[in-house]
Amino acid sequence: MARRTLKRRAPSTDEDDSPPTNKTTRQVSDDEDIGTTSLSQRDEGTNDDDNELAENDEDESDDADVKPTIMDQEYVAEALQPQERQRDADNFIPGSITRVVLHNFLTYDHVDFCPGPYLNMIIGPNGTGKSTIVCGIALGLGAGPKILGRSSDVNAFVKQDKTQGYIEIHLKAKNRHHNHVIKRSINSTDKQSKYEVDGEPSRLEVIKEIVSSYGIQIGNLCSFLPQDKVSQFAQMSPSTLLLETQKVAEGTGIGNLTEWHKKLIESGKTLNEAENDLNSMIKDRNDLEEMNKSQEREIERYRARKSIEKKVGILFVDYTILTFFQIDLLNLMIPFSRYSQSKTQYDQAKANRKRLNENVIKIERENLPLKQKISDFEKLIKESEDKRKDNEEDIQRKRQEMKEVGKQLEQFVKHTEDATSKIEDAERADQRRLESIDSAKQKIAALENTIADPPNEEGLREFEDQIRTIRQSISELHEFGKKYQDIRREVASEKQEIYHEQSRYERILLSMDNVRQRRYEKFRSFDETTARTVEIINKNKDKFQEKVYDPAFLEVKVKDQSYAAAIESLINYNVMKTILCQNQEDYDIATKQIIDKYKFRVNIVQPVFSSRDTEPLMTREEIRQLGFDGFAIDFIDAPEFIINYLKKSCFLHKIPVAKTADQVNLKAIEESSAFKKRELRRYLIGTESHSYNWSRYGKQAASTTTTFVRPSRVFNDTNADIEERQELEARIEEYKRRASEQDQKIEELIPKEKDLHVQERTYKGEIQRLDEQKSEIQRKRQEYFKAQATLHSTKKNLQKLENMPSSAAEKQKYKTLICKITKQRIDEVETYTELVKELTQLIEKSELLVLEEVQYDANRRSLNGYLNGYNITLSEASRELSQADEHYKSVKAESTRYLKIAQNELAQASEELRNDFVKFRERVSQTGDEQSLEELEDALAVEKTNLEMNSNVSASIIEMFEHRKKVIEEQTQKIKKKQIQFDNLKASIDRIRSKWEPTLLKLIMAVSERFSKAFERFGCAGEVKLFRHATDYAQWAIEIYVKFRETENLELLTHQRQSGGERSLSTILYLMSLTELSKSPFSLVDEINQGMDSRAERLVHNQMVQVTCRDYSSQYFLITPKLLPNLTYHPKMKVLCVNNGEWLDEKRGNLKLLLKEHKDANAGIANGTQTLQAAV
Repeated sequence: MARRTLKRRAPSTDEDDSPPTNKTTRQVSDDEDIGTTSLSQRDEGTNDDDNELAENDEDESDDADVKPTIMDQEYVAEALQPQERQRDADNFIPGSITRVVLHNFLTYDHVDFCPGPYLNMIIGPNGTGKSTIVCGIALGLGAGPKILGRSSDVNAFVKQDKTQGYIEIHLKAKNRHHNHVIKRSINSTDKQSKYEVDGEPSRLEVIKEIVSSYGIQIGNLCSFLPQDKVSQFAQMSPSTLLLETQKVAEGTGIGNLTEWHKKLIESGKTLNEAENDLNSMIKDRNDLEEMNKSQEREIERYRARKSIEKKVGILFVDYTILTFFQIDLLNLMIPFSRYSQSKTQYDQAKANRKRLNENVIKIERENLPLKQKISDFEKLIKESEDKRKDNEEDIQRKRQEMKEVGKQLEQFVKHTEDATSKIEDAERADQRRLESIDSAKQKIAALENTIADPPNEEGLREFEDQIRTIRQSISELHEFGKKYQDIRREVASEKQEIYHEQSRYERILLSMDNVRQRRYEKFRSFDETTARTVEIINKNKDKFQEKVYDPAFLEVKVKDQSYAAAIESLINYNVMKTILCQNQEDYDIATKQIIDKYKFRVNIVQPVFSSRDTEPLMTREEIRQLGFDGFAIDFIDAPEFIINYLKKSCFLHKIPVAKTADQVNLKAIEESSAFKKRELRRYLIGTESHSYNWSRYGKQAASTTTTFVRPSRVFNDTNADIEERQELEARIEEYKRRASEQDQKIEELIPKEKDLHVQERTYKGEIQRLDEQKSEIQRKRQEYFKAQATLHSTKKNLQKLENMPSSAAEKQKYKTLICKITKQRIDEVETYTELVKELTQLIEKSELLVLEEVQYDANRRSLNGYLNGYNITLSEASRELSQADEHYKSVKAESTRYLKIAQNELAQASEELRNDFVKFRERVSQTGDEQSLEELEDALAVEKTNLEMNSNVSASIIEMFEHRKKVIEEQTQKIKKKQIQFDNLKASIDRIRSKWEPTLLKLIMAVSERFSKAFERFGCAGEVKLFRHATDYAQWAIEIYVKFRETENLELLTHQRQSGGERSLSTILYLMSLTELSKSPFSLVDEINQGMDSRAERLVHNQMVQVTCRDYSSQYFLITPKLLPNLTYHPKMKVLCVNNGEWLDEKRGNLKLLLKEHKDANAGIANGTQTLQAAV
């Protein structure tokens, strides 16, 4: 714990009143600047009730789990280096997953597998249930379903059509013979789960406690990244990434970064609020002071007037005195009076400073015994700690001795067991020899019976001749079958060519029916530049916020071809080829990409419509009453946006059309309100266009202009080439006929081939029958000759068994050895017992030393609490002393200045005036009746103004002035108290930051070093940096900088600058960098390699194998559906192949067994082929 230290300069002398210097604390002299008194470092603890953080930090400083200390950064750097992991004989570290069982869970009916202790690559096609394994691990270890980014209800994970399921996770235990078996049962009908631990019912809290004790971080995306959370991780803000990265560092022993960061965030907010409150209070006080300061002159003059009114009579009672108070004399007396008053203030300030300095010295002297006592306790703690360490070394040595004795005992036990096993082996050997003799005698008798009946070999050659003849017949059948296959292949080849040509003509016919494609080809012939623009925009649809519409040339379709020419004549060609954007952002993108980049001259607009632009001229009922079929816009089929554009630009909603003039009433048209308002200016009938024009002069009569409409060239979608179409259809029919002929040829071959197969099966059946008869003769012959050979060897073996010696001597030898070892074991057990007794005494002594050390430490803490109180008092006294010193210096300087002014005034005065002044001073000296400065100034004021001043100041203003003055004093006290709280809180934050920031920097540097090396292997560059914010610790963040090309600079990794593959690569390399630092027993990523090319994926795989298959690596799960050929393999990694399907046999899940059966089957086929060839 830090101590307060006072620093002061050496004393100097002033006149004759400097106190002596104290031996332990230097005294401040009268002329010394005592404002330099300061605290070199604040105490870590505080008793302020308002400073909760300081209290927490004091507790934290005494927490034995807080490692390392603030400045022990070498320990941090060492802790971040790879460390050897505690492993069992099976290479698993505590907390690793040794087995996973899922039953009726999502994809699986049942699955049971055992991962390895290092890298586990889980591969399989999409949909086979790889991500189901991830869900099972997370839920099985007590996590909630929301962490997976899927359903929020756990019952949704039960397999469809099933009512119950369970998850069983086996965790490697620490210092236990049996692993933890955690089981979670789920039901599809409710959201509750049942838990078991090691076969006993349990609660979720118990499972979470087990998981937490091993440092497993299911909730940390840097350690456990399910597939549905990959996008969330990629979108994670830099500040959130910092929080997750700090969680990974937990368990490394470098300190609780997450908890420190959380305290800094909370305390930083509190500090900002406290600072705002303090500034607000200071501002309010300053405002009040300014108000009082602005009125202070008037208030003083008012008070001076009142004082003069009371004293002026006394001052002028004596006429003799009055003669001395002329204006010049007063002007000379006032400076001396000012100096006299200032000298009095100087004496008071000097005495006050001396008093406060003595008070500081007194407090420091009072602190000395307390500090000495604390120092004594620290020495006792150090001595007790040294004793305890020495005792612990003795304990370790004693345990090592016990370990050696234990090893010797184990050796004795092993030797005893080996000897006992030898005796048992000898007895079993005797028993087996007797059993073998009986078995050999029985076997000899059976073999002699077999030899007594030799086999009959007649008919064997006849069978072989018959089989050879039948095989020749089968070969002839195969020749016929090959001829039929050749015919079938020729027919199939010709049919394929026919089908190819038929498909080609059908595609041509289909393209003739594709109106939009034909329209596009026609548009390209009209305006190739705009057509290319349409292609570019359609290929980049994802860059636009809303749909960008193609020109009306492509989008508009006429519902009735009778109106095609009329409608086409109404749409301007520039309008026809204009591309339409729906918002300003899309317009800017389109123009920038097309006009600026490609230098195309095309029409791109972003129209804005109002209701007035799209209002119809009249209702459709009214237009039909005039004889028209409707407005031109009624016969157009196009998106709503394009229809509104055509209304605004071409007024198609205001131009009526009709196929014929039969129903059109010209008189009614000219009498309509639309005509009279001059809104109906144009209409079309058949192939004629009629336009109205009104004269600007005279009666403004209307005239009609009629023009003929050209035939449609754009919207004539039905005028296909009839002859070409008929020719294409005829060719298609011809190819269909030819294909039918080939099918007929195939049909004729089918019965012939069927007859060949029937005849072949008959021949093969006959061969099988003859083979069975032949095999039976051969089997009997082989058994006969085999029996002869076996009989000879069995007799020889029987003779050997009967001549073998007994094992009694060997058994006696081992029994003697066991007795000897038993005596030695007794001696070692006595030694071990004595060592246990000595170890017990040492442990008891160590426990007493620990209790002694704890007691000393508690006493020191208690004294530190008292010392904190003294330090606060000392700080307050030092602050008062500093203020008094400043006031003393100010008063002294002012008094000196007044003295010089008075002496100067006296020197410049006339001799008569000086004489009068001397006489007056002598009179005053005799009578002692000296007027004060205020009285002299009042007298001077009376002479000059006759008391005509401050008549406008009211009593209410005085009352308000005094009230504000009182409030200012109260606010000043509150500000002092608030400032102390603020300083304590800031000091507490600085203490936590001094632990957190250097440790965090070491962590970021370690991650950045690994991240940079990983990028260098790709020929790229990467770096991880820490972003700091001045006041808000919540905005501190991790920034990842990457460079993928030689010509680029390092750029911040964002969603805008890098491609999806580049972000994916950066993400997985960052995770791999954290993997090397993480002390979590296992980590998992699911399909993180999406978006990477094969080269990047291969390099990532190789690095991951290198990182996760080291001796100090934790268990790692990599789940991926993609598998490249010839990937790096390491003996420590394990590949788990997911085979899933409705008809998959549950017993066929052993891939190694399947591979063995496959190899055996291939070997059997090869042997069978050789045998068949030999037989033929």
